[in-house]
Amino acid sequence: MGKRILIPYLSAGLGHMIQAQAIAHYLHRMRPDWDIRIMDAARELDDALMQKTFVDAWRVFLKMPSFLSSVLFALEPLAPRLARALNRRSFRTAVPKAAAYLVAHKPDLIMSTHWACGHLFSLAQQEPGVPRIPQYYLYGELRATYSIINCGADVYFTLTPRIEDGLARLGVQRSQMRRVPVVVDPRMVANDVPRDVLRRGLGIPNDNLAVVLSQGGEGIGRTLPFIEAFTRGVKGATLVVLTARNTELLEEIKQRVRSDSVIAIGYQEDISGIIACADVLAGKCGTGYAMLAMATGVPLIVTHIGAPNERENMMHIVENGHGWYCPRPRQFADQVSLLVRERTGCREEAKAPVDRQNGAETIAAAIVDALA
Repeated sequence: MGKRILIPYLSAGLGHMIQAQAIAHYLHRMRPDWDIRIMDAARELDDALMQKTFVDAWRVFLKMPSFLSSVLFALEPLAPRLARALNRRSFRTAVPKAAAYLVAHKPDLIMSTHWACGHLFSLAQQEPGVPRIPQYYLYGELRATYSIINCGADVYFTLTPRIEDGLARLGVQRSQMRRVPVVVDPRMVANDVPRDVLRRGLGIPNDNLAVVLSQGGEGIGRTLPFIEAFTRGVKGATLVVLTARNTELLEEIKQRVRSDSVIAIGYQEDISGIIACADVLAGKCGTGYAMLAMATGVPLIVTHIGAPNERENMMHIVENGHGWYCPRPRQFADQVSLLVRERTGCREEAKAPVDRQNGAETIAAAIVDALA
């Protein structure tokens, strides 16, 4: 009989879901006889408190002025016990539901891609009648660690030595950590259609530098000033703007931006063709987007830092030569203009990807080995 793997995530942005899908993809390929179940925990458990605390509040957080969100983040290291206590209260209605789910579904292993899911299923296993289930967790950040990340997992998959040092300070044993390459959904980086065909389909001229600008799954951030600076100051490039779930932004761009060099695209389930067109990526420095740049070897111009933890991602990108930080519209336009003139550091001459192996494949292999 095949094993049952539960992969829970929370839909706070797209990154955690994409990581879950990537791991599931390789598990399906390695063990097609296994039951691999991806779970949006708050939604499938129908828990309003968890949805409000970890999903809806995150979207509000992203809309805050940066100084305010930075202050709130700064409270966590100053009062880690309080932060853990407040988060623990947020699980009180979800824990019995998660416990009942585990008893009914009987997974052989839980592979969480969001720290709150790690806490939730650790607490659920403390409920009467719930069996002990191995729990793995992918911490998808490049540098920053917080006390809440110590979520009771048996194995922590990590991306960098700095993360491992941070987890060790939080009480996680190094024997519980396993380093993996960057994690991306392979369907986002693989496309069989010739690049010139993809570019023509989007309306990108053959000689233009293609820049893909994204502000994450929610499409939140200062976008129009960067588009306007691009249209005023950049020649020889096309800007493809991914507005994701932000339909208001999409309409605003269509109404206000009158330029053939700007292409606005709403939410897309599959952006592999768009990524394949890109000479340069730009936008918000979420870990998923940063890892996409690192995995493909396409440089990233960081224009926007959403949550304060993304500042650490930006520093990793810049310090390791994967891109530049241009938080002002004029800086962004100048950097793109420089790339147009020199054509250095772009896809055609980019350094090799950081690792040919996908971290999701490494994690899937570890799960298969553990349950063999």
